[in-house]
Amino acid sequence: MFYVVDSHCDSIQKVDKCQYGIVNPYNYSRQRKQLQFVALFCSWPGDTPEDSYKRAVRYLGHFKIEMETEKDKVVQVRTYDDIEKAFAEGKHAALLSVEGGTGIKGSKKILNDFYAVGVRVFGLAWLSNDLAKSNRIAEGEEDTGLTDLGREIIDEGNKLGMIWDVSHLSDKSFWDLAAISKKPIIASHSNFRTVCGHSRNLTDDMAREIARQDGMIGLNLCTHFIHEIPEKRTVENYFKHLEYCLGLIGEDHIGFGGDIDGVDGIYPSPLTTDDSIHDQLIEFMLSHNYSEKLVRKVAGKNYLNFLKKYL
Repeated sequence: MFYVVDSHCDSIQKVDKCQYGIVNPYNYSRQRKQLQFVALFCSWPGDTPEDSYKRAVRYLGHFKIEMETEKDKVVQVRTYDDIEKAFAEGKHAALLSVEGGTGIKGSKKILNDFYAVGVRVFGLAWLSNDLAKSNRIAEGEEDTGLTDLGREIIDEGNKLGMIWDVSHLSDKSFWDLAAISKKPIIASHSNFRTVCGHSRNLTDDMAREIARQDGMIGLNLCTHFIHEIPEKRTVENYFKHLEYCLGLIGEDHIGFGGDIDGVDGIYPSPLTTDDSIHDQLIEFMLSHNYSEKLVRKVAGKNYLNFLKKYL
């Protein structure tokens, strides 16, 4: 079977604004069953840690309601067996992740609470916080990497079995985390810095480390991370990141991490939200001489192989 996996989606923010649901015509495949990582954004600019915590709790409430009201379409998953069961029932799947760890307020208990409700993927920082430096480092600011508290939180998460997400981390935070994570790290929504020099993208050495650990990289549709020149922020150049990956680390550690609903509705041309974004990406690949085997791996098989081993 041909399944789709996307390792980063911000649709819960749209639910919070009463704009969309969890499953929409553009963010899930219409042709294939799909697993979506649903991100709880816990690092809104200007929020205190308490604000971020309350936001995350509110998002969890929305998620629970959506899982009930859309139970004929999608189910929450916590394990690989849950994913297989969802697909066997002809349903999509939703796995909770955290983007920006400010909302746990540095608390091991809250980290455990998040894990208990189904969070299985965790990004420590979106903005720099009491856990880690993010990629948003001001000129002249030192990249100090993980804090002592951040290391304690990682130790606790390692005991739980959390998968750590390095997207948004500073370079030093990346390497600090890579050294102490007990599971392979993932970059849920990041591209390649050699192709586009944005600090949100991965260096070659970072990508090699993720592959060495048997981790995963999800290619990000945010146009600023595709190309420095606005006119070249196209689907064709999005796939230049895939082609670079294939030459750098091969085809086993790459997938989709679209950042859908996190890019202010701006997608690489000619993508449109009138139809499933994932179906459009798959059709582009199939019509541009990518092998069906590679398309299957990038669209979902690589991530499913990863999750079968590490979720």
